[in-house]
Amino acid sequence: MRCFRRLWVLVTLSVLCVGVGAANVPESAFDKDPWPAAKEGPVKVFILAGQSNMQGHAALRTLEYLIYNAETAADYQQWKNREGRWVERRDVWVWTTDGNRSGNLKPGFGANEMKIGPELGFGWVMGEHLSEQVLLIKTCWGGRSVRRDFLPPSAEMPPAGQLAKELENARKRDANVTMADIKARYGKAYREMIAGARDVLGHLKEHFPAYDEKRGYELAGVVWFQGWNDMVDGQQREEKYAGYTVRLGQLIEDVRKDLSAPNLPVIIGELGAGKRGDFQAAQEAVANLPSLRDNVKFVKTRDFWEPEVEKMVEQGLWKGPDWVKFYNVGSERGYHYLGSARIYYRMGKAFGEGMIDLLGK
Repeated sequence: MRCFRRLWVLVTLSVLCVGVGAANVPESAFDKDPWPAAKEGPVKVFILAGQSNMQGHAALRTLEYLIYNAETAADYQQWKNREGRWVERRDVWVWTTDGNRSGNLKPGFGANEMKIGPELGFGWVMGEHLSEQVLLIKTCWGGRSVRRDFLPPSAEMPPAGQLAKELENARKRDANVTMADIKARYGKAYREMIAGARDVLGHLKEHFPAYDEKRGYELAGVVWFQGWNDMVDGQQREEKYAGYTVRLGQLIEDVRKDLSAPNLPVIIGELGAGKRGDFQAAQEAVANLPSLRDNVKFVKTRDFWEPEVEKMVEQGLWKGPDWVKFYNVGSERGYHYLGSARIYYRMGKAFGEGMIDLLGK
């Protein structure tokens, strides 16, 4: 009987303690939407363009590790709710070419639904900074160069001799290839980038039913994050990538012209997957061109590299008995920033902070 009374007292005290806790943190506080859709002003549109690292190759598990790790939780825990589900920002929308997916900003808008890229950190910063609704349009594809795939309309085509050689090599695989086919490869990704942005903007109500046509939209900026295929091009390396600086400058001016936004702010993300050298200098030089320096900013990303994760890759830890140590923090090789959510998220935030600087001008 005494045991029963003691048990009853303990249960009663437990209920009272739970009641006090619930009073301090009402149930509604957990269900409150901290980032509701914006109700005033035009939608601020940002185009996120480039190749595979703009797509994003950090596995979601590397973000979850940051959320549940006591040392990093403060910077990332906002992306999970108390049930363990991903949180969405309804004040930031995303559309991506990878599967033509769209919706509120949340983890999973990387190269596929199980990955993230710079969009998550960038969208977070812009959502916090702007009172208007934000839209991120991702137009990015892996393995693309400015020298060929993103070649802008105002840039020169390769010499006739080079095109003839490409045609000869192509016909070894397919005898039906024509010179027109060879030429069509040049600038194809550029044209798809412009067409993709226009198509999304022309059908905003379809992609985002909450869009208010009366408020409209405003092109607010571009983030360019690309470079691997140009950097490993031996011919460009020999000229210290001087042609890349010219072509990327032309690309920026052509994008502004084709989207009727002559002063559109542009962020150039440094190719930080590798040592700094001539290529990174060529990227930075674009932001210093006289015609661009006022509203183009170069943002360094090499500073976010994680040497310890790189060592795990070099040691092949990911395929040994201690594989979990790597898979908590990485999911890819070095050219994809080790597949680290921490690297991608910090790069995205840096792009956002750089964009705020440009918008302030």
